[in-house]
Amino acid sequence: MLDTPVTLTKATSDQPGEPFIVANRPPGLQFTQVVAGSVGFLLLTFGVFWYQFHRISSGDPAPRWDHLRWGYLWLIVLCLPLETLAAAVRTWVVYRTLQPSVRAWTCIKAEWVNVALNTLTPSHLGGGPGQVYIFSREGVSVGRAFTASLLSFVGTMVGLLCLGLYSLVSSSTDVMRPLFEATAWTLFAMSGSMALASVWPAAFHGPLAWGSAALRRLGLARHPLQDWWPSGEVRTGPPAARVGRLARRLLDFIYAYRADTIRFFRAGKLGFVWVSLLGLAFLLARALLAYLCIRFLGIDTDSARHIIEIQMALIFLIFFAPTPGGAGLAEGASLALMAQIVPIGFAPYYNLLWRFTTVYIGTLAGIVVLGRALVHDAQTFIHDRR
Repeated sequence: MLDTPVTLTKATSDQPGEPFIVANRPPGLQFTQVVAGSVGFLLLTFGVFWYQFHRISSGDPAPRWDHLRWGYLWLIVLCLPLETLAAAVRTWVVYRTLQPSVRAWTCIKAEWVNVALNTLTPSHLGGGPGQVYIFSREGVSVGRAFTASLLSFVGTMVGLLCLGLYSLVSSSTDVMRPLFEATAWTLFAMSGSMALASVWPAAFHGPLAWGSAALRRLGLARHPLQDWWPSGEVRTGPPAARVGRLARRLLDFIYAYRADTIRFFRAGKLGFVWVSLLGLAFLLARALLAYLCIRFLGIDTDSARHIIEIQMALIFLIFFAPTPGGAGLAEGASLALMAQIVPIGFAPYYNLLWRFTTVYIGTLAGIVVLGRALVHDAQTFIHDRR
C-alpha cells in the first residue's frame, strides 16, 4: 500500500493557489524500507533480550511480585502521555502560525506515526515523511508539512544542546561529556544548514546545479536539466539555476521552508520559545520514565539525579543510532551504563519496561493510526478509479 499513487483531496489550504496534494503513502518512504526496518528491529530486539535473560544465573536477585512498588506504576501511567503531548503541542504551536486550521488531535496522531516510523526505519529516516503524510491528509501542502516538521525538530535540537551544555557544566556522569562532544558537530551542522536555508537559500543554487550537471554527464540522470526560478519571481531574466528534477524539488522545498520560517518568526519570538521549551520537556519526560521504572522494580541504590543524567547520555546515543529505533544498541548501552544501578537479574525486566513505556506503546499507537489512514486512502483511491 505504501507504493500506491497519489490522489487529490478537496481540502483547502490557507493560501490561495497553494497545492493541496494528499499522498497515499508517506513521501520519500518505500514499502521495502519499512519491511526491512521492521524485520531488523524485531530481530535485534529479540536478540538483545534473549542475551540479557540468558545472562541471569540461578542465584542472581530478580524482581519479586511482593517487592514491586505499585505507587510508581501509577506515576508511570500518569507520565506516559507527557512525551507525546510535549512533541505534539510544539508541532501545534508551529501550525498555529503557518496553518491554524490544523487540529491538535492531528498533531497527536502525526506524533504517534512519527514514533512508529522512526522505530521501524534505520537512522530514524521514516518519522518526517510519516508526519508529512498525516498532515497532507488534512489539506497541508507537502512543503509546508516538511517545514513544520523541521521547525518542530528545532525544539529537539535546542533540548539536546541544553542537555549537552548541562553535561559540560554540572553533570556528575562522566559518560555524557564524550557523547555530547561526539554529537555536537552533527547538531551544529544541522542547525547551520537550516539557518542558511532560511536566511540565504541562494547558497544552494550552485551546489545543486553542479550536482545535477555531474549526474547528467555520468549518465545517472535520465531527464534533461531544466531552468528554475524561485516561486513567485518574475521570469524575465536568466534562470536562477539549471537543475535536474530532484534538485528542482529540493530547491522548491528550500524556498517554501524559507517563506514559512520567516512567517513563523515574524509572528513573534514567543512561539520559538515554546517550541524550544517543549523540546526540552519531551526529552526530560523520557528520562523521568526511566527513573520511575527503576523505582517501580524496587531498586533504591542511586539518586534520581544520577539516573536521569545517565538517561540523558542514552538519549544522545540513541538519537543518532543507525539501527531501527535504536534496537539492540539502546538495550545494550542501557545494560552497560546502568550496570552499577540495575543488577543483572533486574536488567532485562527494567530494559523491557523502559523500552515499553518510551518506545513500544507509541509505536503500536502509530502503527494503528498509519494503518487506518493507509487503508482509508487506498479504499478512496480504488473507489475513485471505478
